[in-house]
Amino acid sequence: MIGMSAAGCEGARGKKRWWHGLAGVVVSGVLLLDVLGGLVLAAGTGARSGEAASPAAPAWITINAATGDILASQEPDRPGAPASMTKMMLALLVMEAVKDGQLKLSDPVHTSKPASKMGGSQVYLKEGETFPVEDMMAALLIGSANDAAAALAERLAGSVEAAVRRMNERAASLKLPQTRFGSVHGLPPGPGQEGDVTTPRDMARLSQELLKFPDALRWTSTLEAPFRQGTFTLRNSNHLIDRFPGADGLKTGHFLQAGYNLAATASRGKLRLVTVVMGAPTNRARFAEAARLLEEGFARFVEVIAAKAGEPLGTEIHLPRANGSFRPVATRDLRVLVKREEREALRTAVEVQAGLRAPVGKGQQVGILVARLGDREVARLPVVTPADVPRAFFWWLTPWR
Repeated sequence: MIGMSAAGCEGARGKKRWWHGLAGVVVSGVLLLDVLGGLVLAAGTGARSGEAASPAAPAWITINAATGDILASQEPDRPGAPASMTKMMLALLVMEAVKDGQLKLSDPVHTSKPASKMGGSQVYLKEGETFPVEDMMAALLIGSANDAAAALAERLAGSVEAAVRRMNERAASLKLPQTRFGSVHGLPPGPGQEGDVTTPRDMARLSQELLKFPDALRWTSTLEAPFRQGTFTLRNSNHLIDRFPGADGLKTGHFLQAGYNLAATASRGKLRLVTVVMGAPTNRARFAEAARLLEEGFARFVEVIAAKAGEPLGTEIHLPRANGSFRPVATRDLRVLVKREEREALRTAVEVQAGLRAPVGKGQQVGILVARLGDREVARLPVVTPADVPRAFFWWLTPWR
């Protein structure tokens, strides 16, 4: 079983399962995670955006994973230590390196002396031991192993320090304005060291990016996995896995000053949500809060496809000097997350780009498809020509057009 020092960052530990003995709660016709039954959260029901929150309440945010639209939040920009959620950024860099061909999942990762001496959650790597990237990523995302994080960082960037620099560069490119990494694992900083800091909003954005890689979910949705030829068992510390319907990730994090953190994701049908909870007062509270937020999101919101990629829209456009009219097409599906009771009120309209005249080539943007709920704009998407739009033969007879 993966060990952990008292001050260490959270990993997979063999504690008694805290959900045993709790009453089940039926929410929206499904059995919700046992943890919700009879549990009194320090955060209570929580304040919504724009309301004052209790100092003891966790900060959180729930988003549509596909679009980043915010469904609900409570102090989403409150800074705090991510703890082991830091490993999500390292995992993203590794997966991007695999995608770019810089690494392969079969490539060996060597364990240096410093990596072998990492504290907290670990798989007890020995100096000189070598495991493939695949196994080290499993140790990182299932077991939250700090020694695997250090070894992967050295393999990725040459040193832990260089990996931290790359993590911060990637955070900047993702526009995570309140995120600063000082480590690759999320352990509490030592004397004179810079700690990790982030917010629920930034972690939700990072979660979106990590979700682009199916392998990440393959690891984060795994409850247990063998390591070192089966002599060691990796155990996932995310208690939503196999307990909350649709949950398949992403990462927990905890040490004393950080509180209990969780980046959770779940999907039902074609809708995937991400909830990030930071600073929860107890282990129970973070999972119960995340389960409540995800369930509320699935119950209250539905994803509507306002337009399908490549399908002609209802709007007929006749450009000046054009030989006839055409119906524009969307460049991709326009998916809009709306409250269930509002889905019939969703309306779309094409705003034609000013100054366009025929001829226009196939695939050229001719305007914007705007989706509205009443007077409120909720989404927009470029629309293009489905084919060449030729100029009329006698166009010069109508020069004013």
